[in-house]
Parts: sequence; structure tokens; C-alpha cells
Amino acid sequence: MFSARRLLAKRKKNFQASTLTAGFDTVITLQLYADSQEAFNEEFQKVENLFYYYHTLFDKYHLYEKNNIKTINDAAGKQPVQVDQELIDLLLIAKKYSELSNHQFDVTLGPVLELWHDVREKAENQEPYALPSSFELQKASLCTGWDKVDIDDDNNTVYLNTPCASLDVGAIAKGYATQKVKDMLIQDGYTNGFINAGGNVQILGSKINGDPWKTGIQSPDPTKQGHSILQFELKDATAFVTSGDYQRYFIHNDQIIHHIIDPDTLYPARHAKSVTILCEDGTIADILSTTLYTMTYQEGKDFINQLNMEIQVIWIYDKTDEIENEDYIEKEGFYILSTKDLQ
Repeated sequence: MFSARRLLAKRKKNFQASTLTAGFDTVITLQLYADSQEAFNEEFQKVENLFYYYHTLFDKYHLYEKNNIKTINDAAGKQPVQVDQELIDLLLIAKKYSELSNHQFDVTLGPVLELWHDVREKAENQEPYALPSSFELQKASLCTGWDKVDIDDDNNTVYLNTPCASLDVGAIAKGYATQKVKDMLIQDGYTNGFINAGGNVQILGSKINGDPWKTGIQSPDPTKQGHSILQFELKDATAFVTSGDYQRYFIHNDQIIHHIIDPDTLYPARHAKSVTILCEDGTIADILSTTLYTMTYQEGKDFINQLNMEIQVIWIYDKTDEIENEDYIEKEGFYILSTKDLQ
């Protein structure tokens, strides 16, 4: 086995490239062991093209040649929209996990998320803003819910039957796309490498010499940007996704106003600083990192147990937070808990 790996290592070389033009408003990095620079470049172009395809499909802000989320939202209360099967598949997965999580994961929350997005955009541009009022949020929430969404899987159509309804698939889109890209790489014969789409990581096998890939979880401390508070090894076929309050946010009255909205309160979730999911499927990892972020530690642990899947969760809390478990490690001013032992 060792000699076979050595022979393979001599034949294949390690290549890496990144792009900012494949969509999802993020840097996408691919690292692969390939036979040549030419082979890698060809595969990297296919990766860019596939990511951009999914970006256009799930974009809620712009129209493209194909019907997408924006097309569906614009047609709310007017008519069904015919879409690609991948968009139907994504929405059916989202609906399933909405039901499993008692609607803590909810892509129909578009009208509420839009209010927060507009405020965050003004704050980031240093324009005058006011936080959404409770009345505005409650009014927007009346336009949410899966009863507002009609999916016809046979005819590939989606219809929002209420004019004020809208979809926002940001909490699943990158994970779904990254999983599809990984599936393509495997189909093309690539067995060693990784994809990183703005923190949505997918691992292919190990390094060519058999060593595991290593990764880290970013410290929630804003003064330590880029610093890993925890590092560990990733096994074969692992998806790795983190949701945290330090990713997209602004400061209002000394309080972090971040992008992950709790469907129960309609305000930014106030539990952990970050939640990291490791599992086999990138789509599920993306869903669960957001879902568990809107839950308490105990609620999240109960939900994971209910799913009966091989999933590891890592929670990071402020030391000031009340935690329903004392089995934690303390590091750099934070409490860290996990469903498995942390080394």
C-alpha cells in the first residue's frame, strides 16, 4: 500500500487555484492532485462553470437566461414558474428539513430576511438606517410559510401563491453547489483534494501520501480575524461548514447584528458564537449549521439525535453564556462543546 502511494505521488502533482468570478459572492478554492497543469486547468474551468450555474439558479437578486429564485419571487401571486430540476430538488430538501426542524430552517423566510438585508447593506455603506420594528417583522412573517409555496415536481414548476411571499435559499445554496461540484470531481476520477467555497468545505480522500487534511475553526474574537481557535484532522468524504456571528454583521449600540435570523423571534439568533457541522453531505452540513445556530445547545443536540445520522457538531460560546452542559473545554475566553471528544 505504501509503495503504491509513493508511485501515485510521483505521478500526480498538487495544484491549487482560486476564483472570485464563479458566483456566491465569495472566494472559491480548488486543490487537486492531478496528472498535469493542463488537466488541472481543464477541471478547474469545469468547477468554475458548475458553481456559476448554481449561483445563477439560486440568485434572488438578478435575472439570467434561465428561470431562478428571483424569477419565482417576481412571479409571486401571478403564475407558476418552470425551473431546472436542480432547483426543484433543492427546494424539496429545504422543505424536508423545515419540517424536521419544526421550521427552524426556513427558506420561505424571504420577506423577513429582506428587511434585515436592507438594514445591513445601509450600515455597511455607512448610510442612515433604522432596525426593523417588531410590527414590520411580524407583518413580513405573515408572508412566510410553506403553505405559500406550491411545488409541482412532475411539471418542474414553483408557484408562490401569495403576492408578498419570497424565497431565500442562502442557507443551503453554497452547500448544495459544493456537494454537486464534489460529485462531479469524483465522477471525473479525482480522489484527492478539497473544495472551499467561502467556508463550505468538501474533502476528497486524503493527501496523496495518505496523511489527512487538516482544518480549523475561526476564532469568534473579531480582533483575531483569520486565527483558528481549534484545529483538527478531516477524514475522507467529509463536509465541513461553520455558521457564526462574525461572518456578515454590523455593530449597533455595541451589539452584533448578524445575518442568521431566528424564525421564532425574527431577530438575529442569540445562542452560540459559532456552530460547525461535519458530515458526509455538504447540503446537509450547510442546512444544519444554520439550523443549530438558531437553537440552544440542548435543542441542537436533541435535533441531531433525532436525525439518526453520522454528524459531528462543534459549538463555541461566550464565557458569559449559560450552557446546559458542563462538559466543555475553555479556550481563549470561549467555551467549546462537541458531540465527540475534542483533541
